[in-house]
Amino acid sequence: MKRFLKVLSVFAILLVVAVLAIFGMRVYNHATYQWEEDEVVHLHDYEAYPDTFSDGQITHFEEGVANGFHLQPDEPIDAPPVVLFGGSEGSSNFEEAVRLAKEGYETYALFFFGASNQPETLNRVPLEFFSDFLKTFDLEETAVTVIGYSKGAELALNLTNYYPTIEQLVLYTPSEYTYMGLEFSADTGSSWTWEGEELPYINFDGVDGFTMFTTMFDMLIASPIAYRDTYESAVENANNRETARINTSNFDGRALLFAGEKDEMWQGDTAARQIGEALGNQAEVVLYREAGHSFGMSPYYAGMALGGTTQANVEAKRDSDELLFDFLAE
Repeated sequence: MKRFLKVLSVFAILLVVAVLAIFGMRVYNHATYQWEEDEVVHLHDYEAYPDTFSDGQITHFEEGVANGFHLQPDEPIDAPPVVLFGGSEGSSNFEEAVRLAKEGYETYALFFFGASNQPETLNRVPLEFFSDFLKTFDLEETAVTVIGYSKGAELALNLTNYYPTIEQLVLYTPSEYTYMGLEFSADTGSSWTWEGEELPYINFDGVDGFTMFTTMFDMLIASPIAYRDTYESAVENANNRETARINTSNFDGRALLFAGEKDEMWQGDTAARQIGEALGNQAEVVLYREAGHSFGMSPYYAGMALGGTTQANVEAKRDSDELLFDFLAE
């Protein structure tokens, strides 16, 4: 009995030490990375967005499953309209749209989930929302440029298989595969659907145990979570890699791809290379050796490790902006 009590007391002491250690690491990480200072943005509070910019007007629209903003310069330049998508945060990439509109480009910043007329989460998003958008502005026969960031780049590349009027494509930290949705429930399926059918996708069920454990431990101690290992493990262990690979053979336009080689969110640099190889002379691939997932941003955001350094990310943003405008001007 005494031996049992001794073992029990040692176990209790170790448990208390472990709890204190975890608590200490959480306090340290919160203070170091300042997670509590991340701003909460209400993306679908449309009244919070401006309705004008210098030399132009901004109109919110909602039609069918399409939702977003139309930015009309007072003196538009002679160029195809530009459509922008944000990433898995659910934004319309509004700020980038304003920046392009100020240069004279007629621009559309689109939500693809989360709005009142769209799926609540990034799960089984119907690609037909793009049809509703095109019909709303009578663009069904008009060549357009599509710019996608991260998950929005995965979306943009998928759209080229259904909308041949996408003639220019710009992808930032893209994906070469369709992945499962980000709802994380029993009902989670593909991120995208077409005509009611799910696009083949990489499932996270194949992630190996060690990668899953390290991710959960980082969550426990509030350490920045690098999801790249999770995505790489899911792809490596998937038995449907080729069917989940996004088809590029239907795109016959021009493409510009950007990625950082220190991307810690997912393997955007690997994807950019693979997509570029598949497109051949149609594509230009630009990789930044020290940049991470999000150009112009800190390496850490909202509990996630995005990679790179602040300086390298800022420099990648500056350089990619110049290349983007050169591409659009051609």
